[in-house]
Amino acid sequence: MKRNILFVGIMALVVMLALSSCENDYPPSVWNPDDPGKPTPVITAIVPADTSYEGVGIIDIYGHFFSANPAENLVFFNAGRGTILEADTNHLKVKCPVLIESPTQNAIDSVKIKIAVQGAYLFGEYKKPDGTFRPYRLERAAIEYGAFDATNKPHALEVGPDEALYVATEAKNIYKVYYDNAGNLVTEPFATNLAISIISGMRMGKDGKLYFVRKNKSIYRVGAGEAKVEWAKNTASSGNLNDLDFDNNGIIYAVGNGDSIFAFNSNVPSPKSKGVFYSKGFDFCAVRYYDSYLYVAGKYTGTNPNISPKAVWRFKITSTAGGLDTLEQVFDWNAYVGATGPLIQSLAIDEEGDLYIGSMETYNATPAYVKTPALTKYNMMTKTAEPFYDSILYPPATHMAWGTRNYLYITRLTSDETASGAPKIRVIRVSMPINGAPYYGRP
Repeated sequence: MKRNILFVGIMALVVMLALSSCENDYPPSVWNPDDPGKPTPVITAIVPADTSYEGVGIIDIYGHFFSANPAENLVFFNAGRGTILEADTNHLKVKCPVLIESPTQNAIDSVKIKIAVQGAYLFGEYKKPDGTFRPYRLERAAIEYGAFDATNKPHALEVGPDEALYVATEAKNIYKVYYDNAGNLVTEPFATNLAISIISGMRMGKDGKLYFVRKNKSIYRVGAGEAKVEWAKNTASSGNLNDLDFDNNGIIYAVGNGDSIFAFNSNVPSPKSKGVFYSKGFDFCAVRYYDSYLYVAGKYTGTNPNISPKAVWRFKITSTAGGLDTLEQVFDWNAYVGATGPLIQSLAIDEEGDLYIGSMETYNATPAYVKTPALTKYNMMTKTAEPFYDSILYPPATHMAWGTRNYLYITRLTSDETASGAPKIRVIRVSMPINGAPYYGRP
């Protein structure tokens, strides 16, 4: 027994000596205890200082010891990373990340903003002058607005002078959506029992009443609590009216799939239809007035090879009676999205004259919803187009109406909610970085 114990002890000693004599094959350490690292980044200011929009908001971070190489800066919003758009040693321009996960949550408070710079050992933090953490707030730029879904399908929209939203639904009613004095969002009937399920275009007139079309020959008018009336009728065309808009002289332009664009004078009690453009082969889905031009969007199935199958066009308005000059192509949508790409469904214009084109959604054969841009912004100065807010908006953008401020309202009338990945039918309010174009219809 003693021999066994002695043998085990001797073998253990041999192994220890063998291990201690082995060479270390690990590479030399990269740690240099004498390297102090780069200076810790310092945040002196953020613009805007307290609040921005997730996914689309752009903030400017000012301070010291940033890297001029964008890839060497990391900006964290809690655990989310912003996108560095521009960088120098004292300034970073950053796009905020999407942080909000709950569909019923419209904002997240107490976001911690921190900066890491390659080579610096410590984070730079957004702090108050007393050195304590300064919370940041990220809001949704696009929120669900009003009580609308598949059981109360929304269609055409309009906004009043007090920013109240009017929504026509398949329930044959028009609803008014507004914030009351207590800050509650209220959805209440404006006009009921209209006997019309699909209103395709709607605008407010100087009298505070709503003028609308429903894909037939007539323009209707209705006020709060009133029964609708047939205000005017197109008697000269076999086609139907899809949309309408006012110009600065009180002329209502109505467009559709007939053989003409029609002008109606809202300043007289019984206006007559007047054809102002022979539009055989066109199917216009949207019309908007801006700065003496009438913009129309839609498709063309005629025989003229020089006209795009899908586009935005415009006409110079030549008279106070609604006369139009020749057709001018503004944006070849067919060339932009391709022959099989989504159709245009709506159109909006901002105060600088740039266009926002709302498109239809796309599905594959599964069927599964295919995420494409809901809005495309076309810059009239540079003649360039790019997706707008594509990280937070989902097509379709079936109808659009710009409010009196920087809010754009969108009907998202998804055609197949059951398709994989498809968004729900909703009305969406979008906070825009700019106001809409002047509108001459509302009081």
